[in-house]
Amino acid sequence: MRRLTFVVVGLVVLATAGLAVAKGLETKSIKSVTGSFTAATVTPIGNAKTCTTSDGKTLVTARARYSGVAAGDGNLAGAITLDARIVANATDNIGVVDGKLRIHVASGGETTAKFTGVFANGKLVGFATGHTPKPHAKLYANFSSGFAPATGFSGGKIGAADGGSAVEVGPGKCAPKQSSANSGEPKNKRKDHGNKGKGKGKDD
Repeated sequence: MRRLTFVVVGLVVLATAGLAVAKGLETKSIKSVTGSFTAATVTPIGNAKTCTTSDGKTLVTARARYSGVAAGDGNLAGAITLDARIVANATDNIGVVDGKLRIHVASGGETTAKFTGVFANGKLVGFATGHTPKPHAKLYANFSSGFAPATGFSGGKIGAADGGSAVEVGPGKCAPKQSSANSGEPKNKRKDHGNKGKGKGKDD
């Protein structure tokens, strides 16, 4: 009985998790989007910190704002800023970048997203999640770019990137598809099957 209780509790937890995911994605539309960007104007934020690891590598932690221009689908076009935190192994030219990007959309409002990426030898590949202004939709985007902490982003791609695509998940109309479970034989024919054999005696 105790084992059965554990199984039932486990099923309830899984079902609840499924409902949470479904609710979190409450959506009526998913569409592919793409954009490109360059952000080569660099404004340092505070002072960089440097240290040396036990194996002789130089680590640099810095913050900066990168500004430029984005182009592409409506919600991905406009002036762009990326507020980034960089943790880099300067000896091997590798590191991690995370932060927040904003695209000041020409039609009004901002597309904003948090992003995280890994860069190596001048190439950054990462992922961003956020939302668009009009219509208000969630944004899930793979992105890639040439990147150097001192000079910024070049040849950036949002969707159609080395990491994969980007989608907007948002409102709209989505009519339920009619179930085919009851399709097949006509109702009256199914009823005839139920009467098959009735009215016959033992001697028939």
